[in-house]
Amino acid sequence: MLSYCYNLKNKMSEKQLKFNEYLKSCRQENSLTQEEFIQGIYDLDEQFIGVDTGTVSRWERDITQPSIDRQISIVKYFQTKSSDIFPCFNAYSSQEIQSHICKTGVENIIGKNKELVLNFPSSYIMADNLKITHLRHTQQIDNTIKIAISLDQEFTNSYSQLSDKNFKSWAMHPSSLFLTCEFNKQFFGLLFTLKLKPEIFAKIMNFEMEEKDLTTEHFATSSEDGCDYLLNFFAQSQKAAALLYLRYYAYLIANQNSILDVGALSMMEEGKKLIERINLSHYTDSEIDGHKLSSYKAPLDKVLINRDVLKMIFQKQECPED
Repeated sequence: MLSYCYNLKNKMSEKQLKFNEYLKSCRQENSLTQEEFIQGIYDLDEQFIGVDTGTVSRWERDITQPSIDRQISIVKYFQTKSSDIFPCFNAYSSQEIQSHICKTGVENIIGKNKELVLNFPSSYIMADNLKITHLRHTQQIDNTIKIAISLDQEFTNSYSQLSDKNFKSWAMHPSSLFLTCEFNKQFFGLLFTLKLKPEIFAKIMNFEMEEKDLTTEHFATSSEDGCDYLLNFFAQSQKAAALLYLRYYAYLIANQNSILDVGALSMMEEGKKLIERINLSHYTDSEIDGHKLSSYKAPLDKVLINRDVLKMIFQKQECPED
């Protein structure tokens, strides 16, 4: 089994990971012949009727490709062989995974968002000029926190009442993901998420607890099961937004064995559209000072195993700018 993991890791060190390599490595990692794989996938999904070893052989040699819907079913089949949401990725770091995610694909998922993603003139700014760093490692931590607080007050009509003390203590917690995007050492965007204990996440989603009341005692550790809560996002350009979310998707895949659900709150219509585009479903609403605050959540499986995400991972050849 280790040799098959090693083969897939070697493929991931190349320019891109194609679905044919993923399929063959997962099949071999599970010690399945092509015949056994065909029987298993057919028992799971009748859309594979008529598939034979010749078809699977052509898929694995990249002569033909299964449709994106069949790719999703194949990933779900390998889920039944392991405890992984995205099987055959659990041995790789976030950095290794993010190098194989298509930035253009992430941009397509995010879409146009006039309130959360500005149109900073950036034709001369290449993605390589933008630096994504964890907030705790940047020299701009205090300035970024001030910007985050200002944005949070604007986006929530001052409902959240978060302070710099909140942000700083949360950012220092090892299970938090507080990403900042910089260009020439200047702020260009942020994406903050908290890994909450499941019972605390449920309270936030049901408006039984407010963000300002969260402490690090409510956070799940890096190794224990928890739920990822999207706290704040803003970018000055589409490229910055794509890089922030690319890093976030890589983080979710790399930590798939300890993240149960993903959730977010929003008062902004544009924010709600973005949340839905990343495959979170509307959960419930609360009226706050005449404004409707909505909660959204989804199991990690729904966030990761869908047409858009599989395309941005396995069809990187269709991303010319990458």
